[in-house]
Amino acid sequence: MKIIKGTLLKVNHDRKGIFTGIATEDFDTDDTFYTIAVAQEKPVEGNVTKWYKGNKIPCRASLCRIEPLEL
Repeated sequence: MKIIKGTLLKVNHDRKGIFTGIATEDFDTDDTFYTIAVAQEKPVEGNVTKWYKGNKIPCRASLCRIEPLEL
């Protein structure tokens, strides 16, 4: 599936949980990594790092599932 820059996404990440992100570049879900930034007010927490709204967050295709959000 093609994702266009600026698309809001529901991200279900195996390590970081479920969060709302925004595509920072165009990408295809067949890619290895997704270019996503945090789009929610609540920080996303990993084992060591916290990502705040606007921070790019590493998303590997094998660890997460994404779906576009309808506005």
